[in-house]
Amino acid sequence: MFIAVNEIKAPASQHQRMSDAFERHAPGLKQFPGFLSFELWFSENDTVLAVSRWETKEAFEGYANSEMFKSHHGGTSREQAGSASQVFYYTGKKLL
Repeated sequence: MFIAVNEIKAPASQHQRMSDAFERHAPGLKQFPGFLSFELWFSENDTVLAVSRWETKEAFEGYANSEMFKSHHGGTSREQAGSASQVFYYTGKKLL
């Protein structure tokens, strides 16, 4: 499994607005082969983690290089979107 974690700094006052925006856009991810799941995690230190899980890195890259990715990230490319936040990539496996 390939996991992309986008760490976004945002005050708690913006969390609901962000959540609403992610909820509007997230269903479109289902059209990409290899998409597994998407979660939002909100911390008490003004950090939001957007966590997407994919069968493979190649499946994620299919989305990351798509026009939908650009529309989900304010019209910016994968490289430009990374400048507003930090993105971390992991490989893993589900145990339970």
